[in-house]
Amino acid sequence: MIILDTNVVSEITKANLSPNVGEWFEQQDIESLYLCSPILMELSYGAEKVLLRDRSERFFEGLGYLMEHQFAGRILQFDQDSALLTGRIRARRERFGHQISVQDAMIAAVCLAHGATLATRNIKDFQGLDIRLVNPFEDGHA
Repeated sequence: MIILDTNVVSEITKANLSPNVGEWFEQQDIESLYLCSPILMELSYGAEKVLLRDRSERFFEGLGYLMEHQFAGRILQFDQDSALLTGRIRARRERFGHQISVQDAMIAAVCLAHGATLATRNIKDFQGLDIRLVNPFEDGHA
């Protein structure tokens, strides 16, 4: 199970996506790829910004397609266990001087709660959290 971070979802919806991401995505079993509700929150935020700026609903339409078709049945929810893990992650990171955004802590918690790998460009934001990470943007996808 691989949860796609917002930056990966944004990339795979582009017409001119990164060759590395395109190759990585093609190699995956689509049924093993998931989204989670904090990712939907971030995508909705971006779509609303575009709507307010350009009066364009194109990103909301794309988000609807992702939820209803491409990832239907494969969206993990931020639940009670994830909420408790989020608090622990944030407190532990702060104690060691490593800040983490609430959104990233939520995503990390969902990954931990489900034993999922996180596909993200922002590897350093999630290091040290006992989450398997993959960067589809890099050669070799390390």
